[in-house]
Amino acid sequence: MPDIKSVDLRGKIPDAGAVHFLRAEWKVPQSRFVIVRFALDNKEQLLGLRLDLDKRAILDDVKDEETSAAVKARAEQIWNIVISYRQERRETYI
Repeated sequence: MPDIKSVDLRGKIPDAGAVHFLRAEWKVPQSRFVIVRFALDNKEQLLGLRLDLDKRAILDDVKDEETSAAVKARAEQIWNIVISYRQERRETYI
């Protein structure tokens, strides 16, 4: 089974209200989806947020509409960090 790869997001992405971004994770280098791990009210959540790399969009909602909108507005920034990390390591996705 492949190891989980991740890139640290702490301090690189501004908080979205009570949401603090921790890291982006994936198992398969070719995967177009990554899981964005986050803390809500300083507690890491069991489930992460799906980021579609093709659409450059976070597919899940968090808490209320306003918080979800703020989280989704950061998708492009997270995408840039993940893609840069993968390019440095010559990982690609479909």
